[in-house]
Amino acid sequence: MINNLKYFTSTVYAAAGDVVGIIDLPVGVPKEVVQTTDIISALIRFLIVIAGLFSLFQFITGGIAFISSGGDKGKITEAQNKIQMSIIGLVIITASFIIIALVSRILFGSFTAILAPKLQSI
Repeated sequence: MINNLKYFTSTVYAAAGDVVGIIDLPVGVPKEVVQTTDIISALIRFLIVIAGLFSLFQFITGGIAFISSGGDKGKITEAQNKIQMSIIGLVIITASFIIIALVSRILFGSFTAILAPKLQSI
């Protein structure tokens, strides 16, 4: 797939080179694909970690609310719902991680291509 992308970009560059010449990238824009994929990979991992920590926090606060409910049925139900929703959140986070790995396997041939990319620059 990368070889096809390399052929496509070199063809487009050769066609555009005659018309507009060489245009430099603005400051701060990554010049290589590797830099961009590292940013996307780090963002995905960061969001998964934040979601997991938030779900863990909700699970702990639900457990504390359950313990301190004092037998009140409304508080017990609220605490059970909070615990249940935090477990559902963890399942969704795990499923999203698995989906990312499967999409990565289908598109790039490796389970870690999106989360830990090793692409060559174009």
